[in-house]
Amino acid sequence: MNAMMRAAVLEGIEHIAVRDVPLPTVGANDVLVRIESVGVCGSDVHYYHEGRIGDFVVEQPLILGHEAAGTIVSVGSAVSPGRVGQRVTIEPQRPCRQCDQCRAGRYNLCPDIQFYATPPIDGAFAQFQTIATDFAYDLPDQISMAAGALCEPLSVGVAAARKA
Repeated sequence: MNAMMRAAVLEGIEHIAVRDVPLPTVGANDVLVRIESVGVCGSDVHYYHEGRIGDFVVEQPLILGHEAAGTIVSVGSAVSPGRVGQRVTIEPQRPCRQCDQCRAGRYNLCPDIQFYATPPIDGAFAQFQTIATDFAYDLPDQISMAAGALCEPLSVGVAAARKA
């Protein structure tokens, strides 16, 4: 029997339902995060109202939410078990790690990058989510989970300001 969790699933335009869905599979280099706080991004709102953003069309049920923080509850076989119990914020993307951009450390420019809460990758409006261990950043105790969930949108603003 597969382990299940609860998630808010976008099932159609302006239709979200709370469903039991399978717990995400933890890969060798992944951590399983118990989600404790999630922000609502403009992209989530856009998918909810329009069912798409440009070429990214929601054709199957999709879990939204990519601005998230939580606690690591399980780790993959290649990850130190010492990570269990760590409070983290996530960088919600999956670069290919093979292209020239990724190998040069510019994974944000990866032509094959996939983003959480963008078809076909589910997001974090769920009890749990997996993330590559190097995209799960330690969250100091003095930073709340709610503030931790806002690290991703803050990083976008900081990156834009640095380029201005």
